[in-house]
Amino acid sequence: MKKITRFSFVLFVLGVLFTACSGGETHKSRNANFLPPMHITITDEIKGDPDLVTLVTSSEKAINEFSDNIEQLAVDGKDLLQKSENGEEASMMDKLKAGKMMLEFASNSTQMLTTMQKFTTYMEEKQAQGMINEQQVKALEQVGKAFNNRIEAINKKYADYFSK
Repeated sequence: MKKITRFSFVLFVLGVLFTACSGGETHKSRNANFLPPMHITITDEIKGDPDLVTLVTSSEKAINEFSDNIEQLAVDGKDLLQKSENGEEASMMDKLKAGKMMLEFASNSTQMLTTMQKFTTYMEEKQAQGMINEQQVKALEQVGKAFNNRIEAINKKYADYFSK
């Protein structure tokens, strides 16, 4: 019996590794029911700062992917949540699915974390050099507002998620 359990665990780990290393694109097309992609406007005042423009566009992409990632997690996890609410014990396959979903979420969220680090580094470097102007601050604030707005939209969309 222990051999079967170990074998299942090894197969699961290998499957997760192959999935994680496959480029992270497990979902080729975007779900039409997800919130629409958001757009962060790049103002004329900051177009001359290529580092900031790159930061804003990469932040936009990361926020959209993070949003889709959260929504995909909600879609994929709905049946597991319902089983849990009904007091059903999770099967081995349910546990494997939950583990896979958590690993995919963590893997897909790395771009958001990387972008947040770039964002912080950019601000700290500019502030240390005394080279941050009002337009740059507004552009950086716009990214923060866009992220907060997206989180609020997700919270609103899934407000009654746990009660269904």
